[in-house]
Amino acid sequence: MEELFSALVAAARRSSEAVLTTLEVATRAAEPAIDAALFFASNGSELSCRFARGARTEHFRELRIVGDSKALPARAALIGIPVTLERSVRRVIPSDRAAVAVPMISDRRVQGVWYAGTSVMKRLTNVDGIARLVSIATEPYLLALEREADRNEAIFDALTGVLTPRAFRRLLHELVASASEPVISLWFVDTDRFKSINDEYGHAAGDVVLQRMASLLRAYAVPERDAVGRKGGDEFCMLVRGPQKLRAIERARRFCDSVRAADFGLPVRLTASVGVAAFPFDARDAAALLEAADAAMYHAKRSGRDRVAYAVEGAGFALYE
Repeated sequence: MEELFSALVAAARRSSEAVLTTLEVATRAAEPAIDAALFFASNGSELSCRFARGARTEHFRELRIVGDSKALPARAALIGIPVTLERSVRRVIPSDRAAVAVPMISDRRVQGVWYAGTSVMKRLTNVDGIARLVSIATEPYLLALEREADRNEAIFDALTGVLTPRAFRRLLHELVASASEPVISLWFVDTDRFKSINDEYGHAAGDVVLQRMASLLRAYAVPERDAVGRKGGDEFCMLVRGPQKLRAIERARRFCDSVRAADFGLPVRLTASVGVAAFPFDARDAAALLEAADAAMYHAKRSGRDRVAYAVEGAGFALYE
């Protein structure tokens, strides 16, 4: 159990889903007949499915169960102890022959319900063991939720120092909604062949690449006007505020040149593909602007990488040669 707890704590550093995935593996080891696992988060009087694993669970993610219903997870949440299938309760997955719902409890409150079912046995033989696993997973799961909430509230990305995806989207929406600038251009930047860097040189080298890429982007941002954000993984975005879309495209090309010439501390040359779109020419709102810049970036990648592509109003995309 100590080894499992250590694995759960390690998973908590990644995400709450990683914790639940570790719990699912442990559940199957404790009861090999289990072929479906669900986790329902408690939200007042409602339980919402946030995790689903197993061939029979594909249609149950996002399932909602009213708290006072006769469904098995709701009964477990109501009485606060593990509950197995009986005539008075309803299974969640119709093909289950046996199932157990175990409430995840902390500070006398039900935080969620773990549901495990089997289509091959009439009864589960290790209900107590599954209940112990859920108890062990409770603290790491709640820790992961806290970390995710902290990351969502953060303004700056811990690795690169640029805006987090959430903070960048918020700024983009505010600028577009206010229409305080005549032109708002958006760069969508992808680090070419980044996966091969991680695979060949390791994630530490990949982190250095991302940090260097963020530094290059900040060097091309006009202080107090432009803004750089991390989109996720090896992708970045930059807001360019100015009177001309063409100027933003020209600056993006110079940025690509600087990436090609930069020293990333690796024995290979790195490049970037950039897509550019501008409001109000290529999109009517912030979400559409992101989509247009993203699509332009993919046009650059499909055209050979290490180049800039831009949205052409009403005519698709073009390369900046």
